[in-house]
Order: sequence, then structure tokens, then C-alpha cells
Amino acid sequence: MTGLSDELLRSALRDAAATVRDEDLRPLPAAPPPRRPRLVPFGGLAAAVAVTVVALLVAAPWSRHPGLSLAAYTGVDYVLEGAWPPGAASVTVRKADTGRQVATVPAPAGSGGFRNSADSGDHRTFVLTTADPRACRVRFHRLVLGADGRPSGAPTELRGADLRQRMGEGPEQLAVSPGARRIAYAGRECDPSGRGTITVVDPATGEHRVTRLPPRALASSLRWAPNGRELVFETMGDYLEPGLHTLDTATGRVSPISLGGGDGRLHGAMFDKNGTHIVALVRNGGRNRVVWYAPASKTITREVPLPSSDPDAPTTFEVAGNRVVAMIGDRVHVVTGTKVTTGRADRLPG
Repeated sequence: MTGLSDELLRSALRDAAATVRDEDLRPLPAAPPPRRPRLVPFGGLAAAVAVTVVALLVAAPWSRHPGLSLAAYTGVDYVLEGAWPPGAASVTVRKADTGRQVATVPAPAGSGGFRNSADSGDHRTFVLTTADPRACRVRFHRLVLGADGRPSGAPTELRGADLRQRMGEGPEQLAVSPGARRIAYAGRECDPSGRGTITVVDPATGEHRVTRLPPRALASSLRWAPNGRELVFETMGDYLEPGLHTLDTATGRVSPISLGGGDGRLHGAMFDKNGTHIVALVRNGGRNRVVWYAPASKTITREVPLPSSDPDAPTTFEVAGNRVVAMIGDRVHVVTGTKVTTGRADRLPG
């Protein structure tokens, strides 16, 4: 099987998503009795084909989503599966290391379904979004899991935290800071310009801080720093080169990040556990490397090369504690310090 390149995948997703207008979407009826859900693609046939191919190439034997199989290598206990535009009737709680289904959580009746989900960092507290496209409204819901992975109750809507926004584009439009104290959402303004924004919400007070992005730019892949103040995110847009930036949510300052010259492409970035560096996976053809960037000095302080791969191999990336985990094709690379351990996705020891 031949993997899809990132550009082809993004193009397929954009083209497929463009076939569905937000105003044509209808709220879902009340959720049926719990059942084993499937991943809901967010567009037409092109998106379904693209997502299916990537999942088949990347996923561990039990998983239908690469992020879930990657979680087993990062020490996560439970993951949520199923939140996906234009809205899923339910999400499933799974055990990360075995894929065992623990519980099914239905979306609130008439909500339009779950569109995004994000973990607050404790692998027990999650935030999910629902949306009303006609009203240009996004709502947030908190879900708390017990020690056994079962929900302690139905998802609770965070009153006063909802946004008057449209959905953005790209992955990881939602990020939750440690302790679920703040929520970041990458969306678009409701007016005809559809200008890209990042909105930071304090669920306790309902305070909203909106950062408007340059024209045509949209944010994705939002990740919080451990201090809950800075965000790192990627930008994309028509006629724009993809970029990596940080946002100081206290001042609203957006700063670009340079990971060196050449034709290398970014495949994921997030803060390390101390918040002093941004760790990123950069691929240039079949060459792969992990870099550590220090925002304070605006320099790359360390690079660790990874084994070469198929240039078009799909990729997922995560930083967990002292470990950096990159899944490229059917290989998992675990970086600890300068040591790299590589193995097949279904055979690499923990």
C-alpha cells in the first residue's frame, strides 16, 4: 500500500470539507443506546478514503486511529475516540495499551454531536466541543473519568464559556491547559471574512481573550506550555507557507519560530515538560530529526537524528515527560536524551 503525502492529504480533506456548508448541517437526534462507534470523517468520499488509508498504515493492531496507538507508548491510561467534524453521536473511552472499550459517552441531545476533544494532561479530565453552525456558536463540555476509566457522570456544559465562532481547519483545534484551568480554541470569525482566531477561555470566570491572526491564516495543532500561559501552534492558509508560532496569552503577542533553513517540513511541535523548549519533528524527504528550540534565546539547542523512512510515510508525534515518541509509517521511535530506540509499532517494548 502506498501512503499519502501530507500535501495530498491536506488537499483531499480541504476539498472534501468544502462540499459541506456549515449552514446545511442539522443537529443530531437524541443519541441511540450505547454501541460501538466508528470514526466519523468530516467530508465526502475523498476525506473518507484519505483518513482510512492513513489509519491502515499507521495504527497499531487494535487501533483505528494513529493517535490512540501512539498513546500506548507515552504512558497514557485512557483515550477518547470518535469526536470528529461535523459531529459524532458519541465518543468511546478506550484503554490505551489494549484498546479495550471501557465506556461509550453519548453527545447531548440536539447538540449536533461531539466535534473536538482534548485532554487536560491528567488523562482523566477531558473537554469536548459541540457546535450550532446556524447560530455560529461553539460550546464546551467537561468529561471526568474515574480511576477505572468510566465517566463519573454525563458531560457537563461549561456555562459562560461558549464562543460565537465558526470551526477552523486542520487538526487539534482545541487544547486544554493543565488542570483544565484554561481552554484554547482555533476558529474563525462569524463575519464573511472568516478571519482566523485563537480564543482563550477561563471556564471559572467566563473571560474570553481573542487573538486575531493575519488575513488568510488559520491556526491548528494547539499545545499548551506547562505553565498554562504560552501556546505553540501551527499556521496554514491559502497562498501562505505553513508556519510555527507561539502565543503569550497574557499579552497577546505572537512570535514566529524558525527551525532552520532547507526544505524540511514540520510534523508536530509541543513544549517539553519544563516549558523551556519546544520539541519538534522535522522531516526532509526520507530524513527525520527531532529538534529542541529555546524560545528565550530563539535558538535550536539540540538535534537528534532518527532512522530514515519512506518520504511519504504518515507521521504522528508526542512528547510525554522525558520521552519523545514519533510514529513514522509502521515504525515507532522513542527518544530519551540522545538515545533512540526503534521498533515496529506492535513490537517495540515499553
